[in-house]
Amino acid sequence: MLTLAPDVVGDAVWWQQGCIRAVGEAAELERRVPTRVPRFEFPGALVTPGFVDGHTHFGLWALSRHRVHLSGVTTRAEALRRVAMAAPEQGWIRGHGWEASRWEAAPNRWVLDPITASPTLLDSIDVHAAWVNSAALAAAGIDRSTPDPDGGHIVRHADGEPTGLLLERARDLVGQILPPDNPDHLLSAVREAQREAHRLGITGIHDVEGPDVLRAFRSLEASEELRLRVLFHPPVAQLPTLVTHGARSGSGTPWLSLGGVKLFLDGTLGSRTAWMLDPYEDGRDCGMQLASEAAARGAVAAAARAGIACTIHAIGDAAVRRALDLLEPLPPTPIPHRVEHFQCVHPADLSRAAARGIVASMQPAHLPGDVMPAEERWGRRSRGAYPIRSLLRAGTVVAFGSDAPVAPLDPRPGVRAAMARVARDGGFPDGWYPSERIGFIEAVSAFTSANAVAAGAADRRGRLAPGYDADLVAWEVDAGVERDLGEAFSAGRALLTVVGGEVVFGP
Repeated sequence: MLTLAPDVVGDAVWWQQGCIRAVGEAAELERRVPTRVPRFEFPGALVTPGFVDGHTHFGLWALSRHRVHLSGVTTRAEALRRVAMAAPEQGWIRGHGWEASRWEAAPNRWVLDPITASPTLLDSIDVHAAWVNSAALAAAGIDRSTPDPDGGHIVRHADGEPTGLLLERARDLVGQILPPDNPDHLLSAVREAQREAHRLGITGIHDVEGPDVLRAFRSLEASEELRLRVLFHPPVAQLPTLVTHGARSGSGTPWLSLGGVKLFLDGTLGSRTAWMLDPYEDGRDCGMQLASEAAARGAVAAAARAGIACTIHAIGDAAVRRALDLLEPLPPTPIPHRVEHFQCVHPADLSRAAARGIVASMQPAHLPGDVMPAEERWGRRSRGAYPIRSLLRAGTVVAFGSDAPVAPLDPRPGVRAAMARVARDGGFPDGWYPSERIGFIEAVSAFTSANAVAAGAADRRGRLAPGYDADLVAWEVDAGVERDLGEAFSAGRALLTVVGGEVVFGP
């Protein structure tokens, strides 16, 4: 097998008691390895460190696998057909994944109402907008007199009636009355999703969710079933509780540790709520600022004083600049501060993260679908979108993830997107701003060693090296085909996944 590690050469890996003992030539290692140690033979396989998804909503992804699946649906009519087939869950119909930009008609409550009488909430692909029916609006007490909440917008018809589209924090008006997820159902879904993650070569995740999902992970750990390395990022609303209990980023166990508190500065490109320095190309507005500077500055300062890192959602160039402004003055914490998405960056801000050791957490699998909306809404500013090569050149730690369920948990599309930068419809075949394309080793490193840095674990994870945790994956790749390794990897599959020396997927 071919190992992937820039500083070693060899075709074999030996691990024992959860740690890598040696990487080198098989003939040489055979003389050192005890005969009782099991052997795994995968001729021609590519062996990498375990892939870590640097940004997931794992519990939501686990549950969404059992709800109305709307990802990739190309017409409103097909979306309605899928909703009509759904059974209520605790009295509600739930779904995820719609993306209406190319539908024949916009989503609204009046087309949902004849389909089902049950209150219905369907999250958009980026989970920054919700499509609800009249029953859901009534349950939440939303009518023409309901004001927009801070950081949110109730989309209305010309006569003032809510249309059933709720943007950003307006979604919470319905979300807060949803029946809580059944803990046993959530635990079962997470357990099942862990198996799928292993099949995809995922050995760890950085998860951004609330206390209910954290309890599920703790339950799995207590029963010795947790076999993903979980860095957990709670919402900033949990900060007072964390401070009261003396929690610090990086604390925990080898399986479950505390990341940084998550706060939002803006929305998304897809929902047209990313906060920009200048108006969108239609000239109407600059998107949505979801937190005041004073509130955000107070939260990040309080967190840093307590030894808790900050994890800031920022997509538009104004939000990215504000995030850097907030993080730069903070004292160091046990793990790095980070900016989630770091999607559209003004040229003046490209080197700032590197200078302060701030991690840029990015999700390249979004890029193919974002090309055309960015061209339409951001115009020439799109040159600063997904500036991965520029950030790496500046010395920034760029950590890759999926944002599942917004994109598939499978890391292969992310690797390919970062390398090729081709639009989902095949546009820009030579790459959208091709100077920002990166190579295969750089893409894999962003999923492996960079996420180890982001978790404060670079001394024990993210490399195939003696003394490091035995978290690794053997991949089937067609090395005999005359094409680049990235394409071969994208067409391949995981053959063996090992976490902490334990085979969790494979023969």
